[in-house]
Amino acid sequence: MNPAKAFAHLFSPLGGDGADNYRNPGQLSFLRSPFMALDSDELKKSEASYVFIGVPFDEGNVGKPGSEDGPKEFRVASLDYFPYWFEFNVDLHGCAVDCGDVSMPRVSPDVARERIYTAVLTALEAGKTPIICGGDRSVSIPAARALSDFLGKDQKMGYMHLGAHLDMADSWSGESHVSTCTMARITELENLSMDNVSHMGARNSFNPKDHIDLAKDRGMKFFPMFEMLDRGIDEVTKEAVARVWDDTDGQYLSFNFNVLDSSAAPGVTATESGGLESREIMRVASQISDRGKISVIDVTELCPMFDVSGSTSRTAVCVILRILAGIAATNGQTLDESLRRPGWKYKK
Repeated sequence: MNPAKAFAHLFSPLGGDGADNYRNPGQLSFLRSPFMALDSDELKKSEASYVFIGVPFDEGNVGKPGSEDGPKEFRVASLDYFPYWFEFNVDLHGCAVDCGDVSMPRVSPDVARERIYTAVLTALEAGKTPIICGGDRSVSIPAARALSDFLGKDQKMGYMHLGAHLDMADSWSGESHVSTCTMARITELENLSMDNVSHMGARNSFNPKDHIDLAKDRGMKFFPMFEMLDRGIDEVTKEAVARVWDDTDGQYLSFNFNVLDSSAAPGVTATESGGLESREIMRVASQISDRGKISVIDVTELCPMFDVSGSTSRTAVCVILRILAGIAATNGQTLDESLRRPGWKYKK
C-alpha cells in the first residue's frame, strides 16, 4: 500500500473513506469541481465563487497550432494539486464549478466568438468570476467585451495582460480579430481607459514597430521585461496592479504563459527567451491576489503537444490557484482549526 494514502484525508477534497480515490476522480473537471450547466439561474444557486469555462478555440492563432487542447490539459494538470494551501491556510475545496467547454464551430469564428461572449456574460450575471481557459489569445476579445458590457458605460474597467507580445496589430493578413490583434481590439472598449491598462513582460522582435507605435498612440502603458528586471519585479508589479485595480469597478486579468522564459514554459504557441521564471510569476500572482477581487481571469495559448512533461500547464494551474488562495486569505476565508475539520465548507 502506498503509505501516502494513510494521510489522504488531509489532501483529498473527498475526505474520509473516499479519500483513496483522489487519484481516480472519474469525470475530468477543473480541481475535481462538480459540473454545472452554464445557466445563470442555476449558477446563482451554487456557493462557489468561480466558474471554469473551457474555450477550445484555435482559429485566431498565428503561432504553433494546438491551443484548442489547452482546456483539457489544464484540467488534467489541476489534478496534481491539493485544495489546501498552507502559505495562506486556505482550502479551495468547493470554490469553483466546471461548466465544461463552449462549443466551437470551426467553420464560423464569428459564431464561436459570440458563444464565448455569451458564456462569460452568463457567469458574470450569476455573480461569479469566470476562469476562461483557451484556446488562442483572441478568445480574450469577446471575453473582455462581455465584462465591458456587464459593467456598462458608466462603470470603469481595468485590464492587465502578462505576455511576451503586445498583440497590438490593427490587422494581420487582413484579419482584425486574430491573436496578434487582441490588445488593439480590447483597448477600443468604451469604458476601458488607458489609465487602467497594464501590460507586463513584452520582449524581443515579435513586437513589430507598428504594434509599438499603436500602443504609444493609444497611450497604453506597457512594462517591457528588462524594465521589470532593472527596476525590480515587485516594484513594477505594484505599479501595474495599481493602474488596473485602483478606482475601477471590474478587473480583467489575462495570462499568456509565454510571459515565462521558454525554458520554463515550452508548451505555448509562441515561446520567447528571456522571460520570467516560475517563482517570479508566483510573486506577481501574490501581489494581484492581495487586492482581494478579480472579475474575469483567462489563460490562453497553452499548447500541450509541445509541453515537455506537462510543466507549462502545471505552472499555469499553480499560478491561478495561488491567486484564488491569496484572494480567499485576503477576504478572511481561512481555516481556523485544522487542515480538514469535519463538515467544513468553503464560505463565499
